[in-house]
Amino acid sequence: MLSKGYRKEFVRPPNPFAEHLRCFAHLEGDIGELLPYLNTVLKGHLYFRDPPSLTIKLPGKLVTLTPRTISINIVKDESEADEILEELMEAAQDTYERRDEIEPSFEVAAKPRVLDILRLLPKTNCLECGLATCMVFAVKVSEGAKGVGDCPCLDEEAKRALAELLGPYGPG
Repeated sequence: MLSKGYRKEFVRPPNPFAEHLRCFAHLEGDIGELLPYLNTVLKGHLYFRDPPSLTIKLPGKLVTLTPRTISINIVKDESEADEILEELMEAAQDTYERRDEIEPSFEVAAKPRVLDILRLLPKTNCLECGLATCMVFAVKVSEGAKGVGDCPCLDEEAKRALAELLGPYGPG
């Protein structure tokens, strides 16, 4: 068994108008040695060896795992935090049980370049996505604000190619 559980703490961001919460789950056990394995399984965006941490992207959220905490930058309420934490704890437990079969990764996935994204777009500047140009759309995709399905002019082949290019940086 990897971890027995966690204790949650919720805080409001410093912005007085924010309607979301930040969640910190303080783990009962240490998952530090598991982070490189989770980097492989969860396709992390940002992995650091010292101090050990792994940041992954979920739709509209960044989640950072450290040896004794899981931090979620944006949750609407406690039930949403519980869902995310349960999924992560299940993934961590499964990864722990299969760690002999998994090649740990100490690398960070390379973020796709805007021009590489643009090459896969139709470059019609049709405005159907709500943005002025395909270049602006490519920038928004690279930032995670737009996804593969947000360009109505992409055919299925281009959607697959773009999703493959985005890899872990694509929408969750």
